[in-house]
Amino acid sequence: MVLRLTLPHGVPEHWENVKNTLSKTTNWTPQSFVAALDANRTSSYKSVKPMTSEERFKGLLNFFQDPADISGWPSSSELWGGCTFNNLPTAKIKGWFFAHTLPFIIKKLLDLPSTFPATMDWLVTQEREREQKIELTKEQCCSIVACSFLCALHATAAPKKKYTNCDGIFISLNRKCPQNLAKLCMLMNYFERCRVGRYLTDTPVTIYRYHSLSPFTMEQWLASNEPLRPLTLNTTGLISDAGHTALEVDFANRWIGGGVLNCGAVQEEILFSVNPELLVTIFLCGMMEAHEAIVITGTEQFSLSTGYSRGLQFAGDAPLLTTTPTHVAMDAVNVNRSGGAMGQYKRASMLREMNKAYAAFNHPHPTAGAPVSTGNWGCGAFGGHIQLKSMLQWAVASETGRPLLYYTFGEDVAMFMDKVADVLLKNKVTVGKLMEAVVGYAEQVEPEDAPEYHLLEFLLEQFE
Repeated sequence: MVLRLTLPHGVPEHWENVKNTLSKTTNWTPQSFVAALDANRTSSYKSVKPMTSEERFKGLLNFFQDPADISGWPSSSELWGGCTFNNLPTAKIKGWFFAHTLPFIIKKLLDLPSTFPATMDWLVTQEREREQKIELTKEQCCSIVACSFLCALHATAAPKKKYTNCDGIFISLNRKCPQNLAKLCMLMNYFERCRVGRYLTDTPVTIYRYHSLSPFTMEQWLASNEPLRPLTLNTTGLISDAGHTALEVDFANRWIGGGVLNCGAVQEEILFSVNPELLVTIFLCGMMEAHEAIVITGTEQFSLSTGYSRGLQFAGDAPLLTTTPTHVAMDAVNVNRSGGAMGQYKRASMLREMNKAYAAFNHPHPTAGAPVSTGNWGCGAFGGHIQLKSMLQWAVASETGRPLLYYTFGEDVAMFMDKVADVLLKNKVTVGKLMEAVVGYAEQVEPEDAPEYHLLEFLLEQFE
């Protein structure tokens, strides 16, 4: 099965509408900007609720109200013309956006026919292929994100996707959705950095889709003689702190990107906001199956952030680094939708998570044997138990020859994981023996035992 992303110039009538809309204005204002977004959006979708552009994008208009008149300022190769932008935009930042950043975004969109063919193949499930990949230049990534920002991706672009354009971010500003103010600032900063060439120009962005051709059975996991690799517990810091030598885990939705183009603002959505080049995966990757993962190399962090969920804030421009991270997107089971908390202790559920993690870790990126940087995968809103999910990830990382760097995000339930690791490593416990103990615990535990708190204690009792 071949699915394709249809870019705006692949839909002739729509492309003419977009070109006419974006070419007729040279002196952009907040009002002309939202009018252009509304025209593109109307052309893009099969049906649109009738209302004026100023009603539809009221929150966006308020965000951009009263930009400074900078008509006397020359274009500059300096970010934001030398002005500081580290939370919400000042009047000068807004003025600079309309005078210089927005015309650059529009040019990236209008240059599409010389940058891309009219359609691009999606990376979707291929039962007989272990690896698929797409390689893009930084300029191509910027053009695709520009299409989404300007609401120009047609309804036929990716018909199985609920969100492809940024109108979900913009329209949500009409109601209380403060995290999307931060996302908008991060997108503005991304495009401004692209305008001045503040990125690693020669580094391609490569998207790999990995598919396990022969997923393990639980019996195979129990029989593994692979030694456990080192586990390092980090009680502070972020997964990204591990640096470019590690494989950084994205706690993904099965549709990669999750709710980043709407109101989502947890781990995956924040990652995609500070690193907008990751957004291209939304448009080019189909839904992940249980034995698949997506690896992305070559993207960069463009913005800094603070906070989480509704407390997310833009915290300024990120430093330009000389290396790029490697991310792997792997989606966990939503325990709350699949049998409740105790369902995750069933063999089938544990096996699913292990085979998902195996697809995510069993490849040579960033290098063979590089550590996995991860944390409380599938916990939080998905209801997973930290002690169980951490041990499953450790077992799989060890099976693929990778050490594990575990970030607890301050959760007390993970605090003596390092003691467990010391004991198991000292006793030369294998992956199979660890899983025997985990399965044994899972088969005897009852809901009233508060299983989320006692797996690590059980392992200590078994191996000390």
